[in-house]
Parts: sequence; C-alpha cells; structure tokens
Amino acid sequence: MSVLFGHPSGNPNSHHAALAHFESGRLEAFCVPWMPTPGQLRYLRKIPSLHDWVFRLERRCFHPLLDAPRVEGRGGELLRLFRRMVTPNAVNEKLSYLANDWLMRAMVRECLRPNVTAVHSYEDCSLWQFEVAKSAGKACVYDMPIGYYKAWEEKQQFLALKYADWLPPEGLSRYVRTQQKRKEMELADLVLAPSWFVMETIADFYPKKKLALAPYGVDLDYWRPPATRASDGPLQFIFAGQISIRKGAPVLLDAWNRAKIKNAQLKLVGSWNLASNRRESLPPGVTVVGPCSRDALRMHYWEADVFVLPSFFEGLSLASLEAMACGLPVIVTEVMSGMNLVTAETGQSIASGETDALVESLRWFDSNRDRLPSMKIFARKAVEAFTWERYRQCVRDAVAPYLS
Repeated sequence: MSVLFGHPSGNPNSHHAALAHFESGRLEAFCVPWMPTPGQLRYLRKIPSLHDWVFRLERRCFHPLLDAPRVEGRGGELLRLFRRMVTPNAVNEKLSYLANDWLMRAMVRECLRPNVTAVHSYEDCSLWQFEVAKSAGKACVYDMPIGYYKAWEEKQQFLALKYADWLPPEGLSRYVRTQQKRKEMELADLVLAPSWFVMETIADFYPKKKLALAPYGVDLDYWRPPATRASDGPLQFIFAGQISIRKGAPVLLDAWNRAKIKNAQLKLVGSWNLASNRRESLPPGVTVVGPCSRDALRMHYWEADVFVLPSFFEGLSLASLEAMACGLPVIVTEVMSGMNLVTAETGQSIASGETDALVESLRWFDSNRDRLPSMKIFARKAVEAFTWERYRQCVRDAVAPYLS
C-alpha cells in the first residue's frame, strides 16, 4: 500500500511530507515539475545571466529525496520559469497555475497504479486527481499550508477597502479558482494543517471534516544563532516574507512611522507587493531588500535583534520559525497563537491590524534592549521543539489509517 504525493514546485514542508512517506517505505512517487539535482545547479551557476534566478531553484533541491521515485515534467517547467522571469507580477500569478495543472494531469495518470491507496496533494492543485481517486476508492489527503480561502475571502474584502491606497495595480484577488478550492475541500478525506489557526478556519466552514495537526519544523542546524553579535549600533528589526497587505506590511510601516524610535532600523526582506508609490516614500530607517538566497536571509537574521510579522492571515510562518531558530524574539499576531511559541520570554503577540498595539510593541523592545540577550536564548529554546522529524511523524501518524 502506498501514497502518491505531489507538489507544484517543491518547498521545505512539501519536501518533508514526501520524505515522511519515503522513510516509511510507502512513497509510490513524488510528482513535482522539477527537482534540480546538485549537478544541474552547478551547471546553471556557470551562466552569468541566471545568477539571480538560480538561488531560487536551489530551494527546490532536497538531498534526502534524490533517490526517491519521482515523476517530473522538466521541459514544461523550464519554459514556465522562463516566462515568469520576463513577465509582470500580475501575469506571474496566472502562470503559477500552469505548474498546478501539470501536477494534476500527472497525478491523474499515476494515481491508478495498483499499489496506490492514498493521494496526497495541496490546495489549488488537487481537484482532478481527487476526482479520479474517489471514483477508484482511494483516499484523498489534502494539505493546507495556509488558512482556508473562504475565511481569507471575507477578510480581504475588508482589507481592500481599508488599504485601498496600498493596493498593487492588480489588486488583492488576482487569479483565483475559488470553485476548485471548494471542490477540493469537499473531496478530501483528511486535511493536514500546520497550525490551530488553519484548523479553525477550515472547521468554521466544514465542522465535520477530518483534520490533523502537523506543525512545520525548522532546520535547527542551519538556522542557528550567530557565533558573535555586536551589541552596539542601532536596534535592528526585520520583516521577512512577501511585502503585502496580507502579511500586514501597511500596518508595520504605519506603526514604524508613528513609533519614531531613535537609533533603530527596519529591514524588509522579500518581494514588494504593494503600490509602487509606497516604496518611494518609506519612513526613515526602513530598507527594502528583495528576495534573497537562503544564505543571505540567514545573514540578515544574524544582523537583526527582533523579528516582526504583523500578518492578517497565515499558516505557520516558516520565516518566524527560522528567525527564532536564529535567536530572534518576535512580534507576531494572533494568527500564530496556540502553538506555544510566543510568551513573555520569547516575544509579543498582538491583534492583527491593531496599529496602536504594534507601535507600543516596537517601543517596548526599544525600552527593553537590555532584555534582548535573554529573550534570544528563550526564542531559540522555544523553537527547538519544532523539528522536521516531529512534522514527518505527525504526517505519518495522520495518513497511516488510510493506507490499510
């Protein structure tokens, strides 16, 4: 009995979900458009024009799965990636669905293998194989890395009005297949969620749906505190992720402007997804860094003192876990609550959208700089329970009943 598993690009949580099945000897195949090998990446690094692009591809390479059975569509994925490089963001959103559609077609072909008893895939790329699997009496395992879209749909209507002058040209909705999301959820026999927040957004709409909690992990060997850290200089705050309304970037920039903290800096690491004129009028002390490599991101964490993510809607933020593993106390919102991560010793949790509360939190860290050394130790200690080994065991335990 085996699991057919698929993801449209390959990221840390999907790699470890596939590895969970591979380690148990029950992975029929990992369907992914392209998982580059180390040799392929070495070749691509030799092409100067691809230097800024290759660091993104490096995230798709996962050594523990190099020997796993895979189904790939490399040619089509290379063409899609090239098109993403030369087209604007609004079109990129639609192009991402090409990988989703490839994955669904591939998994439709493969899910009828005799040994397959369960199909495991993700939001936006599960409908076709779930329909075929259901008709063949196979289990459908649905992986939800973020809160259920119907809950976000209600919230984003409010945010689009409140932050109308922050919206990018394409708006918030973009290219979304809402009916597909609904049908996928209805077909799912089991839904895996990384946090209590995600589970609650699903239960609000599907109270009888079978749910399982599988919190994400963090590579504690790689994401570690720096060997040394200069104690003088400005207080360094860092935000990492898509610089968007959903992630609370407008709230953060407004709060930073109002907090007026002396001798402090704020670094925003990620792709800009707000109105372009807002980038041209950033508050003093704010620097925008574009998407960067894993090594560069770790260096940014090592140079920082506090991680801040005032998100409106999340799953379980990998950036938050990575920052804490690097020894950073955090300022996050209630969407990260219930995971035993944020305490008075590791940071502060505030209500999403509450600018006044964020102003006070920023000022608190400014006034309590002497507490940072101990908070950094506690932040690292708190996140040490969030291992990828534990995540994989959660996945195995949840899926096991569907493999008999």
